[in-house]
Amino acid sequence: MTIKRNLIFLPALLMDMSTNGAILGMTFYASKLGASPLIIGITASTSTLLYVIFSRIFGKLSDRVGRKRVPQIASLCFSILYFLMPNIKTLPFLVTFFPLTGFFLSAFWSPYEAWIGEISDGRPLEKRVRMFNLAWTIGVMIGNAISGYAYEWDHRIPFYFASCGSFIAMAIISLHSKPIVNNVPIDKAENNKDDNNIPSYMRMKFLYMSWIAIFFAWITLGVLRYIFPKLISDLGILPRYYGILMLIWSGTQVFMFYILGATKKWHYRIEFSIICQILGCIGFFIIYITNYPIIWGIALVFFGIQTGMVYFSSLYYSLCGHADTGNKSGWHESILSSGAFIGPFIAGAMAKYIGIKSPYMFCVFVILTGLLTQIFLMRSNWFNKKIGNLNMECKDENN
Repeated sequence: MTIKRNLIFLPALLMDMSTNGAILGMTFYASKLGASPLIIGITASTSTLLYVIFSRIFGKLSDRVGRKRVPQIASLCFSILYFLMPNIKTLPFLVTFFPLTGFFLSAFWSPYEAWIGEISDGRPLEKRVRMFNLAWTIGVMIGNAISGYAYEWDHRIPFYFASCGSFIAMAIISLHSKPIVNNVPIDKAENNKDDNNIPSYMRMKFLYMSWIAIFFAWITLGVLRYIFPKLISDLGILPRYYGILMLIWSGTQVFMFYILGATKKWHYRIEFSIICQILGCIGFFIIYITNYPIIWGIALVFFGIQTGMVYFSSLYYSLCGHADTGNKSGWHESILSSGAFIGPFIAGAMAKYIGIKSPYMFCVFVILTGLLTQIFLMRSNWFNKKIGNLNMECKDENN
């Protein structure tokens, strides 16, 4: 029974394993074909823009047609795309086809996350969110750890690795039964006494605050995913070390997800998020001032603490107590991917025209900006009044 009820989380592991293997393979392969940091940044941003545009569309679509069908088709299309990608031999074709990654992933994640939020398996929401987050983060770890070494053997291996992983994810979704949906709001169904005492306006307030935090955090994550490999390459560091560093980052996220899923003490308390974001800021400053992968490992630990906190809280607040979970998870994905869209584009231009290290000071500035924005809005009477009005509009729509 335990294996069966946890099987639904396996596609999250497989898809993020595949995605990170694909991104790593594409980034190094594009560099090999002569792509500049700006071209890589534009390509990554185009993919992310498609993800931003379509995440909420596919999330709302799944509210109408069901959770299973959309991610099922999306994972199959992703598999076909990356089975064909290694046969591309020229840079223009590579940067043309890669953005389809964002389109297919937007059709997968929003409906799939809503599915996780709705299933009834006897566990409270934070436990299911923890299992989901652990699954996709372990997938990131596996993808980064394997693909860095695999690329050194043959540039095609990360692409076929991604194709196989996403095909297995599609097969598991196809064999899984349709979601069993709770008919009452999630927060009430789970009898979470602590969170039930939170006023509705406070729920909405922390929902929007978490979306602000994840937007700024994912700007910097886009830099780490797409521009950081170029720094590794230019410094003459082997690709395997990029995989190891990203393994450290994702491993720290696993630890954070486990802790956050085991306790409710961080629920609706802003100070925990602020501390984690400060650590992320320190991490990027370390990357800026040093050139040693061992010290960068410490920086990635700090950043993993930040991303673990802001992602878990954003997804939890998006799924807890809402009837339109597909829509809310779509907003969650669109907002974080909006940040990931902006990051590579700006950082790629900075790396080309200012200096290869400039994107990491940019990341320090971004995190500080996001942090100050959250602190300002938390104390803003205008923001509190706006949240109250939005909350009333949501109630009217639901009625």
